Amino acid sequence: MKPIHLIIALFLLVLPASAQKEIKNQKWGYGLTFLDEGDSMPDALHYLPAPPEFGTEEFTNDSIIYEKGKRLRLTARGDTAVMDANTSIAYYLKRFSPAVGKELTEKNCPVLTKTLKGLMQDVRGGIQHAKNTFARHRPYQHFKEATPIPEDEGPTDYTSYPSGHTVRAWAAAMLLTAIYPEHGTEIMRVGYELGASRTIVGFHYQSDTDAARLCASAGFARLCAKESFLKALENCKKEARKL
Repeated sequence: MKPIHLIIALFLLVLPASAQKEIKNQKWGYGLTFLDEGDSMPDALHYLPAPPEFGTEEFTNDSIIYEKGKRLRLTARGDTAVMDANTSIAYYLKRFSPAVGKELTEKNCPVLTKTLKGLMQDVRGGIQHAKNTFARHRPYQHFKEATPIPEDEGPTDYTSYPSGHTVRAWAAAMLLTAIYPEHGTEIMRVGYELGASRTIVGFHYQSDTDAARLCASAGFARLCAKESFLKALENCKKEARKL
């Protein structure tokens, strides 16, 4: 084998995608997973408490935060909250770039891009059973009020708890903090803001986002037991040093 061909072959072997499996036909998915056949993520249905019921103190707190969020919709923070509904990898890289202090793009961070796809696919999968079973009405459905993102509204999309956007955002923040620990505070702040945006636009309650952050942490810990994920993380760190 010629030297250049050997180099290319070795490079392909260390790419995270080589350790990730393809997934198709997932409407909320990213097409990649770190899980092997027979693996599973912690099932949020079996470790989360049920969402707060109407009339409880916890639901009252959710309602108060919902009203506070509505008052932010006509501010710059409200504009950001609308943009934060975007869960594409390209948007996440752009959103976290200021916190990292570097421009992150799919082009200059191909390893990070593939790792994020697998991570966000897997942590999101760990909450689907809970979302479907608890079938919690979203704030805009319960209060019968419009949101600033009407195209995302669904009359029977009763999957508020836990928040899918937040579980992805928090997991992404955890990954980036592992890669850029010196910027951990700034990164985790953005991760928190992405979840808070969901309460501002009326698609989730505070308890939905709180639960999702717990689920993201559980999912991230599960993937840390996968050799493929740990190798991907190391490759992300190598890539980051070259930026």
